[in-house]
Amino acid sequence: MRLRQSLEPFKHRRFVYQYAGFTVSVIGNTLSQVAITVGLLKATGSGATAGLALSASTVALVVCILFGGVWADRLPRHLVMATMDGVRATAQIGVGVMLLTDSVSLPLLLLLQVCFGAAQAFHLPASSGLTRFTVPKDQMQRANTLLSFARSMSGVVGPLLAGALIATVGAGWALIGDGLSFLVSGACAALIKLPRRETPREKDGTLRELAGGFRLVRTTPWIWTSIVGFMCTHVAVAVFMIVGPVLAVENGSGVWEWSLLIAALGIGDVLGDLFLLRFQPRRPMLVARLAELFLVPMLLLMAWNAPLPVQIVAVALAGAGMTAADSLWLTTMQHEVHEDSLSKVSSYDWLSSVALRPVGFALGAAFAGGGLAVVLTCLALLVLASRLVSLAHPSVRDLRTPVDALVH
Repeated sequence: MRLRQSLEPFKHRRFVYQYAGFTVSVIGNTLSQVAITVGLLKATGSGATAGLALSASTVALVVCILFGGVWADRLPRHLVMATMDGVRATAQIGVGVMLLTDSVSLPLLLLLQVCFGAAQAFHLPASSGLTRFTVPKDQMQRANTLLSFARSMSGVVGPLLAGALIATVGAGWALIGDGLSFLVSGACAALIKLPRRETPREKDGTLRELAGGFRLVRTTPWIWTSIVGFMCTHVAVAVFMIVGPVLAVENGSGVWEWSLLIAALGIGDVLGDLFLLRFQPRRPMLVARLAELFLVPMLLLMAWNAPLPVQIVAVALAGAGMTAADSLWLTTMQHEVHEDSLSKVSSYDWLSSVALRPVGFALGAAFAGGGLAVVLTCLALLVLASRLVSLAHPSVRDLRTPVDALVH
């Protein structure tokens, strides 16, 4: 009975298309992250080329993400997603062909990656609000959790599939496979066919809409404190991804310890998803803030070199907490934010997440030579402070899931 209830969103055809497209594209994305780095390194003999390509897509994403939110609120979301999937497919297939023909052109490579990043900037805000229109309110949390579960599993399947493809047919074909996955995703998005709005709304200028979205974020405590908290989390996790291997080497266990910690993080992601499939909190933001606090002991235990089994448990709990909090945030946003502002609010969330990752990587690299315990401790305190600030707002603690969205 429990399993049947957890899978109820699949009774709705629109969600089936959403889930299928999302799963295929997210596996392709994790696959390409490995393939493009390895492929360009082999083709050019320079890690700088791969770095430039990834930087080009990231910069384009950051520059365009807010505009993507505006246009995702203006246009039919499923058509925005389908169109951007076509652009992403073209970009990845183009890079794959260059690798297969051993004719990597740096200007063309950068152009394709800029197009890929810009397409991501329009696709992500559109997809963030899609579940609101593919399932009834009382199934939204389960639907978002099922999507999160697909993302968690792709973190395991994607790299393994990438390794197998690179070892057999080569990185070029792996990237072409990623491009084809976007074509499948785009076809699924086009089939969703969201209904037209009942009354067309008056459109402001783009800059005015951006300002309106920022005003909504700034004046809504549960939104802005969530985004600030996510910013702190992304910096902390980025530092963790850099200093974790360094600490493992210093402790003498090296790759083995680091592999176990990464595996624990993935297991935690899955556990967080499974928890939310069975539990619907009445106060979602309160539960999300408390779940995010699991990141604090993880950082402190790593900073002060706790025994490996203790670190593994802490990392798994942190992964579960962050994944559960993400699903609760997304579901609450879909319940509480008006349809005309949903993608704009999501774009500010994505901007805060993406823009600060390089800061975390740079911070981790800066302290890799020493002072790791201090920087991890400071980040733990920063994460703790951001959550306490959020919990200090009664509107955050008392925000309740709408009655018509509760599972009966």
